[in-house]
Amino acid sequence: MTLLWIGIGVLTLIAVIIVFWPLLRSRHEQTVVETEADRTAQNIAIFRERLEELEKEKASGTLTETSFLELKTELEKNLLIDAEENRRQVPVLRVGQSQLITITLLALLVPTLSFGLYAYLGRADDLASKLAMDSWQQAPLTDMTIEEAIAQLESELERRPQNAEGWYLLATTRMNMNQFDAAVEAFRQSLKHLPEQTPEFPMVMGQLAQAMFFAAQGEMTDAVITQVEATLRLDPDELTALGLLGIAAFEVGEYEAAIMHWERALRSADGQSAESLQTGIARARAELGQDGQSGVEPEGPGIRIDLDVDPAIATEIRSDQFVFVYARAPGERMPITVERIQVGALPAEIFLSASSSMVEGVQLSDFESVDLVARISVSGTAEQQSGDFKGELSNVKVADGDMSVRLVISERVE
Repeated sequence: MTLLWIGIGVLTLIAVIIVFWPLLRSRHEQTVVETEADRTAQNIAIFRERLEELEKEKASGTLTETSFLELKTELEKNLLIDAEENRRQVPVLRVGQSQLITITLLALLVPTLSFGLYAYLGRADDLASKLAMDSWQQAPLTDMTIEEAIAQLESELERRPQNAEGWYLLATTRMNMNQFDAAVEAFRQSLKHLPEQTPEFPMVMGQLAQAMFFAAQGEMTDAVITQVEATLRLDPDELTALGLLGIAAFEVGEYEAAIMHWERALRSADGQSAESLQTGIARARAELGQDGQSGVEPEGPGIRIDLDVDPAIATEIRSDQFVFVYARAPGERMPITVERIQVGALPAEIFLSASSSMVEGVQLSDFESVDLVARISVSGTAEQQSGDFKGELSNVKVADGDMSVRLVISERVE
């Protein structure tokens, strides 16, 4: 609150200075303009000096006759305008003693009344609470341990329990510390004080479901499923809830359903979320292949790839590492389709078809040619990292599956 009043006081002081400065100046000045004769003489001298410069430039050939005449006319025009302005006198502002007294009283009363009205009618407490939240977020941990910072935040929330933003901040902090039960309670408190019609409400609902999932040791309990369903009733495309549905389907072997949920979530995902979803989709597709559910001979447009590893890097990779094979539109980064196998299965033949599309509505058959990338992930994730190995082919034609291309993984990612 102290910072609030300091800020208001500084702004008031600036306003008073702006009002009084011209009034104080007027008591010591009789006029704010120079005499007509002095100004006119000065302008004529400047005119002659500039005209001589133009004549020299014309004589040296750097200025054409046409340009010289245009600039000379402009100089003459400006001289006439200045001469006309110099004939005018600016009236002197004089302030009487009674007027100064009135202005002084107003300068004192206006901020005083403003403070009182703001404290009575305004949201001073809310603003002070917001400043406390910002201060907590920006506090360096070198001066305060995370436990002390959390204690400070909890103390603020005891004083202002209706602060939904503060509860959400506490919940996400608890999640980062793997304190999932405490995170569940904080998310619930945030939702309790967050209007349901706000755009953030479904997102917080989904994150509550995620906290409940982790608090249940990674099990899709009835309570978690109920929370997910409630979230999707508010927002059918809520990212976290769709991700949890995909996990639930994957755990019971419903890989096609898992892919469907994760592909839907992928529409609104970016960054690390998108990479995690892509990894999950690749795992589900690999499980489908292991179960023999996708062992049908491929039909329709696609690309048949003979994939292998350069013997020169054989000693730097392990057989249990994963290879992500994907096609993307030329010049784009987002994959159209992706498959995943283990290094131990190489060399192998892989068929990328429209049926393995990552995003609903976008298929490999929509493109005449694509870029192919095969990458061995040292971390096991879909995100490219330094130390990975990859091979690439550009502008590969999407055929009917009868032709194949050879792709060799040989390049280290720096």
